[in-house]
Amino acid sequence: MPDESAPGSGSPPVAFFDVDGTLGSTNIVLTYIEFRNERASRLERWLRIASVVPKIPYYKLLDRLSRNLFCTVFYRKYAGVERAELEAWAERDVERYWRDRLYPQAVEKLEEHRARGHRIGIVSGSLEPVLKPLADALGADILLATEPEMDGSQLTGRLVAGPLNGEHKAVALRSLSSSLGIDLGQCYAYGDSYADQQFLESVGNPVAVNPDRRLGKIAQSRGWPVEIWGS
Repeated sequence: MPDESAPGSGSPPVAFFDVDGTLGSTNIVLTYIEFRNERASRLERWLRIASVVPKIPYYKLLDRLSRNLFCTVFYRKYAGVERAELEAWAERDVERYWRDRLYPQAVEKLEEHRARGHRIGIVSGSLEPVLKPLADALGADILLATEPEMDGSQLTGRLVAGPLNGEHKAVALRSLSSSLGIDLGQCYAYGDSYADQQFLESVGNPVAVNPDRRLGKIAQSRGWPVEIWGS
């Protein structure tokens, strides 16, 4: 393990956490349904769910082929959404939505890092307006998330720089390291998916949390710690 007090180590290490499947039992499909259904009638809720369920195999196939492709396709559903409405929902429902979905072990690990003087970073392919209230509630120092493209006050359904997944997460961490003087070799990263491989590889202390089959094999071959978190 790196010596965190070593001379020249720069600013305090950061513990970077992926969100969906790592911090809690969430995904971007569930988040979208919760947002759309908050003020919908019972019939509208069922119709919306019924419209999504038949597409789940298609979404799973896209995700299997490419997490970036899946996110790019799915986020088109947000076209025409008022950003203020999305931000208000995320702020208003942050406690209700996340209360039973955050893994207790994730919160404990986050607090453990904070007690050690580490900064906390949230790094996710989810939309930034959705995650900001969660990052604030967790006391995160850094939030790196997918930024939606805007047309005036509305989301276009497209993304400013693509979804923050795969190599894009690693690039974001390297850019952050350069701008803030962070030694990534001293940092930690927690991720659950094969799509997180490059994100995990970019730090000195990667941890696979609830890893899918492919990430589990990589973690085993690299000797990475594996942790199982659940509700």
